Amino acid sequence: MLDTNTTIVTTPVSVRLRRSPFWPRSHAAGGHNYTSYNHTLIAADFKSPEEDYRHLKSAVQLWDVGCERQIELRGPDAKRLAQAATPRDLDKMADDQCFYIPTVDAKGGMTNDPVLIKVDEDHYWVSIADSDLILFFKGVAAAMRLDVCVDEADVWPLGIQGPKAAELARRVWGDDVMNIRFFRHKRMDVNGVPMLLARSGYSTQGGFELYFEGRVGASALWDQLMAMGSDLDVQAGSPCQSERVESGMLSYLSDITPDMTPFEAGLGKFCEMTRDVGCLGWRALREGQEPMRQIRPIEISGGPLPPMREFWRVVSELGEPVGRISSACRAWSYDCNAAIGLIGRSHWQPGTKCTVETSDGPRSAIVRERFWNR
Repeated sequence: MLDTNTTIVTTPVSVRLRRSPFWPRSHAAGGHNYTSYNHTLIAADFKSPEEDYRHLKSAVQLWDVGCERQIELRGPDAKRLAQAATPRDLDKMADDQCFYIPTVDAKGGMTNDPVLIKVDEDHYWVSIADSDLILFFKGVAAAMRLDVCVDEADVWPLGIQGPKAAELARRVWGDDVMNIRFFRHKRMDVNGVPMLLARSGYSTQGGFELYFEGRVGASALWDQLMAMGSDLDVQAGSPCQSERVESGMLSYLSDITPDMTPFEAGLGKFCEMTRDVGCLGWRALREGQEPMRQIRPIEISGGPLPPMREFWRVVSELGEPVGRISSACRAWSYDCNAAIGLIGRSHWQPGTKCTVETSDGPRSAIVRERFWNR
């Protein structure tokens, strides 16, 4: 999933970095501190981080998240290829379901944590976090001689997030949107073109993601949403680092790294281990169901933290290394510092005290039972 921890302060100009069809509107709305994600630009901030955070929790935002690229699997073996990449049982996937899946290599190491969408029979989109996962699918398809086309769809997601997102969506697409269940999707009319609208998004404030196909009409849709949500205080925004950390929403290549298994990432509930469903890493995962380290929420003492540019080491009260912090923030709603840590089994119990070696010095910390916004 998205991580906006590392940013480019200046306005980007390189042609090798893609811009979604919503980029002109998002940029004009005050987007700045851009980051590259899946070779695509995304704004990390619009006002200040705290202002964006508080607005997300009180109103509704439009997010240009076209950087969530869609790997398209199409053909008779599309499902078989998707299953080869994940230990989650795809036989249990409903036709309208957005299936969150850990993807792994043959050794059980995490390659991504995308959302799988069944567009039609023998037709799937894999909505990926930041990585070149498409190369994995192409390689596996070739090695297994599967009858499937692997490509990148011309699809650019638009997020509608926040507690007033449902009302804005209802005004635009009618009462039918209220019947879309969490992590389900439905085709809605987008100015004459049917497109997938999912009740999902990289926040816990509620909302939708529209899988906008092509580029024509993107600016008109943005303007329509802004006009129809003016009294709802709709504003441009982007995935919020503080909100996602306090909610325990993980980011691939930050909190989840390729040397981790789904069990270490706390995603064991998405792994079918009673039978081999066709995942290439199934046998390796069978042997790693009892991890020696795992993701845990960590509360760090003191005032606001310095920016993270690398993992922070976590040590025990005796000074022994016991883990690392991968993401940290000021959780303004809770007046504390929230963090995501990968902690060793000996120290991951709630209430365990430890020390985090931040870039401006050591801070006392404690392992929590659950994330703040859960």
